[in-house]
Amino acid sequence: MRRLAVPALTILALAATLALVTGATLGAGAPSATTGAASAIADTGATVAGTVNPQGQTTGYEFQYGTTTAYGQHSDAASAGSGSADVPVTAALTGLTPGTTYHYRVIATNDGGTTVGSDQTFTTTGTAPPPSPRATVTTGGATPSTSGATLTGAINPNGVATSYWFELGTTANYGQQTPPGDAGSGTQAVAVSAAVNGLKANTTYHYRLVAVGPGGVSLGADATFSTSGSGSTRLAFFGRTSFADQHGVGGVFLGCFGTVACNGRSVTLVRSRQTLAIRNGFTIGANDGGFVHVALNTLGQSLLRHRGAMNVEVTVVNGNGQKVTGVLKLIRYPKAGLKG
Repeated sequence: MRRLAVPALTILALAATLALVTGATLGAGAPSATTGAASAIADTGATVAGTVNPQGQTTGYEFQYGTTTAYGQHSDAASAGSGSADVPVTAALTGLTPGTTYHYRVIATNDGGTTVGSDQTFTTTGTAPPPSPRATVTTGGATPSTSGATLTGAINPNGVATSYWFELGTTANYGQQTPPGDAGSGTQAVAVSAAVNGLKANTTYHYRLVAVGPGGVSLGADATFSTSGSGSTRLAFFGRTSFADQHGVGGVFLGCFGTVACNGRSVTLVRSRQTLAIRNGFTIGANDGGFVHVALNTLGQSLLRHRGAMNVEVTVVNGNGQKVTGVLKLIRYPKAGLKG
């Protein structure tokens, strides 16, 4: 059946993380999904089938379908239960175009992940009608927050009544969509947008704009956005002085301000465009400070031995992409074995 009205944002009650896998590489507890054959094929409808094994977890499924392997349409969401045996599943598709080849596949999800079955095809009976105009679709930008985003785009209906929605998910297989909207039937591009909520923090999402009219489905290009950290967090330097011992082991004293820990990606020390040290991966608790150790490379140790003290450019990158830069004075500590 062609969906022009769907529940908001969780088509299959997808978990916030959509770890899409294939049947050959199932994650722990993820369902299995096998696409079956189509039957009852008519001019404007068909029944598609498949098999889903919930692997002991509450599992939902749907069939994605369309005239290409981009699909763009889906059946009603349904439950496959929570057993550990294969469950036969079907969906009756209506509103199809006569004499047209359709691609379809089953997709199942539970708390363990989402699994898609293989692509299959069928061709409706009858004679295909002359092609109708299709909307022209452009996926626009996104304005993300910690747990949501506003997605934008533009649609030219090209003179035919057109509905639209946004698909999104943590991979380009999507799996979620926004409620449908009406783009009208004009001949000029109109701006459209949709707000999505309930997303996972610090996560990259794929999305695209989808338009449906009498001529079929039009798909915008895939785009991505990343949500911010789960809560307010800010890195900062504590002081402008740092130390390194006789073996080149030093550190930078950093503060983490906010409601969540700062999971840092890197600390880099540079002088005259030459890298003296790199530290990857560190954690500082929320509203806390920490001495992040770094080990000087051969060049850094040599410069510090000769100078005793020198200014270095420090760049710190947090896990949510926040970057802090500054100039610190690095001083050689008089004894080996810097503590702290």
